[in-house]
Amino acid sequence: MEQVLQNINKLNRSLEGVIAVGNEFGAVEALWSQFENVMTEDTGESDEAKPEGRGGADEDKVEEQETQAGREESAKEEKK
Repeated sequence: MEQVLQNINKLNRSLEGVIAVGNEFGAVEALWSQFENVMTEDTGESDEAKPEGRGGADEDKVEEQETQAGREESAKEEKK
């Protein structure tokens, strides 16, 4: 009976080790998922379909942030 308990404990420790190693790949999986999503979005748009002077998603984000910053600054000026 003692031998069975020892083997079960070894098995449990081994399973915990395998799970811990698997959990270490969570961040890598999330990064690849983001990459896949970006690549999927980009394949839906071709360079010919983009208006001239537009660089894609990154430039859109910057433009959106600049617009938001302008709105916030206008709101601050109105409060003064």
